[in-house]
Amino acid sequence: MSSDDTTDVKTAPSADAARAEIGWLRAIVTGVVVLFVGLGVSVVGANELIARLTSLSRDTVAYLASGFFVLCVLAAAWLLRRLQDRGAL
Repeated sequence: MSSDDTTDVKTAPSADAARAEIGWLRAIVTGVVVLFVGLGVSVVGANELIARLTSLSRDTVAYLASGFFVLCVLAAAWLLRRLQDRGAL
């Protein structure tokens, strides 16, 4: 084989090119929905923990509510990443 031989090598399209882009309107609406659902679940859920766990000490309830809030944020980040990988976002 000589160095002058050229071959047409077709490369597969990248994953980014194969994924359809979403429009600005869908991106904004999705972002707002995710923001409201995430804040609603984490803040309202933490507030419900504070309101309902009356038999525990104040510090324990605060730690539980804070932990619940952090877990909600981490779960939302994981879920958003999974949705992004699947092309839903």
